Parts: sequence; structure tokens; C-alpha cells
Amino acid sequence: MRISKLLFTSFYLLTISGCQPSSQKVSESAEPQKNSSEVVAEAEPVDSTAAVSNSETALVVFEKRILPIFQAAKPSSCTECHLSGVDLKDYIHPSQEKTFASLVNAGLIDVKTPDSSKILKFINRRPDQPTIIIDKIRQLEHEAFQAWIRAAVKDPKLLAVKATESLGPQVPDEVIRHARKNRVLASFIDNVWTEVGRCAACHSPDKNQKQVKEHGEQVSWITLRDPAATLTHMVEAGIINTDEPLESLLLTKPSLQVEHGGGQKIVVGDRTYKQFRRFIDDYASLVNAKYTAADELPAESDEVSLVTEIWFKLTDVPAKFDKMLLQADLYRWEGEKWSASRVATADRLVFGKGKLWQHSLSLTAPRDSTLAGEMKSKRLPGGKYLVKLYIDQTGKLQKDFRAELGEEELVGQIEFESQWPVGYGSMTVVKYPDSSTSE
Repeated sequence: MRISKLLFTSFYLLTISGCQPSSQKVSESAEPQKNSSEVVAEAEPVDSTAAVSNSETALVVFEKRILPIFQAAKPSSCTECHLSGVDLKDYIHPSQEKTFASLVNAGLIDVKTPDSSKILKFINRRPDQPTIIIDKIRQLEHEAFQAWIRAAVKDPKLLAVKATESLGPQVPDEVIRHARKNRVLASFIDNVWTEVGRCAACHSPDKNQKQVKEHGEQVSWITLRDPAATLTHMVEAGIINTDEPLESLLLTKPSLQVEHGGGQKIVVGDRTYKQFRRFIDDYASLVNAKYTAADELPAESDEVSLVTEIWFKLTDVPAKFDKMLLQADLYRWEGEKWSASRVATADRLVFGKGKLWQHSLSLTAPRDSTLAGEMKSKRLPGGKYLVKLYIDQTGKLQKDFRAELGEEELVGQIEFESQWPVGYGSMTVVKYPDSSTSE
């Protein structure tokens, strides 16, 4: 019989607290499912202190309260902070002797002051906003380990055992740090959340009443001002597919690999596609525990970006470039020279029939630079600018989405001035540099 997640949690809480669950058969239809607060209340042990009675040896505590953590099918409270790489059961061996000796050898158990043991401090680590259920699990895991350690350090036979193997995570510290959920969320914000503005008209609940009426609530996958909740929903709804990353709807729909009512929003190999792939590929690798060494981790982009409502348009673009990706990189005049790095960029397919190209700009800046901190305004200062234009005429990005357009794809550049008004109806318009080739 399939046990529900809440029922399993209740069973787990009772077991590691030292209480024995009832042997009465659970009926799935007997009672309505209880909410999390009710489960916690029911799971409260009779005595939640870490004290051990005189009759309870270290082995009894180990078998009653530590082994259930090791044998549990579900992950421990570690997963509230770590997407992968760390689980409390990594520090447990079926043998009490090997578990104790290995933890002592690793400096995780302090035999002189057991309550100061590092393993207890590790268990107690919690995120800024812990969940009720996981917080309860964390508390009982701490109590279970504390009770066992207090008993174990009084056992001369255990103290005499020498470690023959190590316990703990099987991946290096770099992988563990990379898989921390706060880092994963920071990557999501960098690569996906900064782009959701272009999806908001159809997928944000404050703007998509028409789409919801036509297609249902499932189109609202953005949670206002909450990237963490948005990520959770995208994974649960299959918008991000951790089993088949390339089939993620976040990639296939806006690139029109499958039908998308909102039309084409990205092209394979453009900047947004690169960012989405960077996050999705990494997230899937973390969820599936594919990283085993530090050199397998993806390199962090040295540039950050932010979508704006500043629109830029090119007229008289040669029709021969129809449906080719054009990338416009903007540099700002700094009094004596152009900025060393681009300050804004945009890439989109050329509309050959109309001999034009237009798109909203994304502000860009080197990571951790002063300019990166100033991007939150989503504005560009007025003044003199240089735009460099690149066109992918050979399908370079389609062949390798990681490739970058460079000097071989450079088709021209233009110097101009703009105050950069915001809004589609107030876009900055510039003429393509070589209008004589227009068809």
C-alpha cells in the first residue's frame, strides 16, 4: 500500500523520537488527510528531552533512534539547505562501533564535552525560513544524536574502537557548497528570474486575466516577488524537467520547439536561451547527484544581466537577413573612450519583410562591479553610445548554443545619442549602418 508523504513523516518523527508507532493497519480512506500542524502535534513524543534512562545503553539508543534515520527512504532535514550532496544518513553506519569511531576520528564527536559535538551543530543548522515539519524533524534528529552521543561516550568499549573507514558526504566540499539551496536560488535569480519580465504578460497573475480565462490557472507559473516559490512551482509543474532537461517547457515553448500561444520569445543559442540552459542543466545535475568532482561544476558567468522596458529599433535592415539572429551590443561614451564592457545588449531574429529589428534591452555589467549594483534602476543614462551589430548568418548558435558571436559575425557599428525613454511606444530608433545594401 502506498503511504502518503504526511503519513511517512509522522512515522519518521515518531521513530527517531524513540516512540514506537502503532501496529494498527492504516486505512487510506478511514480519515481525511491531516494538515502539517496536526501531524506535528501527533508526532510530539511523550518526552522530547535528550535524557537517557539508566537502563538504556548506547546500543539501545542507537538501534531505536539512530538506525531509523539511516534506514529511512526519505532524506533527512539536511535537504532543507542542500539540494544534494549531504544527508544525515551519510554519517551513519549500520554498526554502532563503526559509526562512533568514524565520527570521533573525523572530529564530529567531542568525547569530553559531548553536547559540543560538531555533528550536533551541523544538524542544528537551519535556513532563514524553515518549514514546520522539517524544523520538527531537525529537532528530533538532534535529540536522537545527542542522547546517543551522551550514552556512547560513557562506554569504554566504544571509546576503545579505532576507525577503519570514514563517513560523510561522498563528494568534495566544492560540490556540497555548490548544491546549497541558497546558491541554487541565487543562480535561478541570475539566469531565469531576471528574464521573467518578458513572460509576465501571459504568465504573471497580475497581468494575465485574459489568458487564465482562456486556458486555466496553470498558465500562472510566476509567483509575484517570490523567486523561490516560482522555482518550486516550475519544477513541480514540469516547466523545468530534471529528468529530461532539454524537454523543459521553459526551453521548448518560447523557442517554438513545441506550440506556444505567446509566439517565439527566444532562439536556440541567444543570450536568454544560454541563461535558461545554464540553470536547467546545472539544476538537473544537482537533483540527480551527477557531480562527483569540483572540475565538473559549471563556470559562473562573468556577466550579469537584467531585462528592461527600454526598447531599441533598427530600420533599413537588409531583407536578406530575414529570420537570422541579430545581436546588438551597446557601449557608453565615458568622456575619453568607450566603456570597456558592454552596458546593454539585445538579440532577436530580423524581420526581413519589414526590413527592421527591434527588441527590449537587457542591461549588462561585469559580475560584482559597481555598475552591476546600479542596474536595479533598469535605466540607461542619456548620452552618446556605440552599438556593435552581429548577425549569425551561418547558424553558428544553432550548431552550438554555447558559442558566442564575434568578429566574424560583426556586420557594422553605429554611434548615436539617446536619452533612453522607457516603453514600447518610446523606443530609440537607429538606421542600419549600410542602407545601400537594403533590398
